[in-house]
Amino acid sequence: MPSAEADLETLDAGVRRQVLRRLVWLSDNADQVIHHRMSNLPDDLAGLCRFRVGQHRILYWVYPQLQLLKIYKIEHRSEVYRRL
Repeated sequence: MPSAEADLETLDAGVRRQVLRRLVWLSDNADQVIHHRMSNLPDDLAGLCRFRVGQHRILYWVYPQLQLLKIYKIEHRSEVYRRL
């Protein structure tokens, strides 16, 4: 499984700050946000959601019962969907 932390470190400093700020916002508002689930994925990626941050996408799972967001990948929109 890819490391979201490694993805985050490859980003430009300005983009990294923007992504981190949006991740904090997403975690604070996860119960009010409409989570856009992706379709036609393999079983091991079922329930994966996407969140747009400028030209980048955050792919994640949400577990409302555990109040948990699990980040799968953070990457530019032109690349993120190619490696699923």
